[in-house]
Amino acid sequence: MDQASGEVADLSGESGNIIIFREQFESMKMEVGNPSTAMFSNSVSANGYVVAVPSGRAKITSLISGRVREILVSSGDQVRGGQTLFTIESQEIILLQQEYAEAIQDLELLTDNYDRMQALSRENVVAEKDFLKAKSEFLGMKAKVEGLKSRLLMIHIDPSAVEKGVFVPYINVKSPIRGIITRQELVLGDQVAPLETTMEVVDENKLRLKLEVFETYMADLSVGQKVKFSTPDHSERKYTAILSHVGKSVSTDSRTVECFASIRAEDRKFFVNNMYVETTIVTCQREALAVPEQALIREPDRDFVLVLVAEQGDQMTFRKMPVQTGVTRQGQTEILDKNLSSVLLEGAFSLWTEE
Repeated sequence: MDQASGEVADLSGESGNIIIFREQFESMKMEVGNPSTAMFSNSVSANGYVVAVPSGRAKITSLISGRVREILVSSGDQVRGGQTLFTIESQEIILLQQEYAEAIQDLELLTDNYDRMQALSRENVVAEKDFLKAKSEFLGMKAKVEGLKSRLLMIHIDPSAVEKGVFVPYINVKSPIRGIITRQELVLGDQVAPLETTMEVVDENKLRLKLEVFETYMADLSVGQKVKFSTPDHSERKYTAILSHVGKSVSTDSRTVECFASIRAEDRKFFVNNMYVETTIVTCQREALAVPEQALIREPDRDFVLVLVAEQGDQMTFRKMPVQTGVTRQGQTEILDKNLSSVLLEGAFSLWTEE
């Protein structure tokens, strides 16, 4: 530093002083202040995916084979629980109703026969084996009717209408949950096999985060911790979730543990099922004294700051002081010294390197 700017004492030791003029202090926009309180946290990074909870995702299948007759929704449509998505028609649908109607007729006959044999059995005018046969046939047909009735109800056909002889040639395939159609692979005339996935519905109100955390970090995790996450394309926009489930099994392939976090209700609308996100789990958070990172003079074995120790006229005297530092987050460095004050917060690096 030239004489107009100030003069320098022993700068190599910890007690080295720097004297500058206030004009230089102001022209370089330097700033003196005390360490301020800042929040510091430890965190764990993990790969994450937005997924629906098990009850918030449904694969749509038909319980009976048939040809697609009508398609009522498309991908991206909002549907409600119980809404018809498409219809299918087939001979199997008609044959099932026919079988049920015939079984009802047979059951009426067998019921009459059973009641008659039961009355005769009480009067001991019929052989026991004949009565037991009538009872067996009645109970067998009753079970068959109940089974066929359940099958009709499962494919949304009214058994009471079939009992009156009203048959339908097609069935409605309905959504079991509310949500958005995220997959639709049907066209008119497609032949649908039983239990073949034809559509998928996801309830966007039941989306959450699935996290893949390396097993080495598991001891630091606990339910209730905050999870910061963002999409790769918009990393500047941060969202917050809460860790809700910590897995208890390690994947043998990736050596990661599956964990889940709850997304805030107001944020779920920004995401879709299976979307990849970058996540950070905040494992602990604390308040501590800190100074801007640029206030530090870093040397291989320790860190220093410049502290204002005297003001005389236009001269300001700074002393190089060693400090104990902790972690650095977002441009702030934790200071472990409790009684530090009058620190050169802005301009320390340029002043020191100028020497």
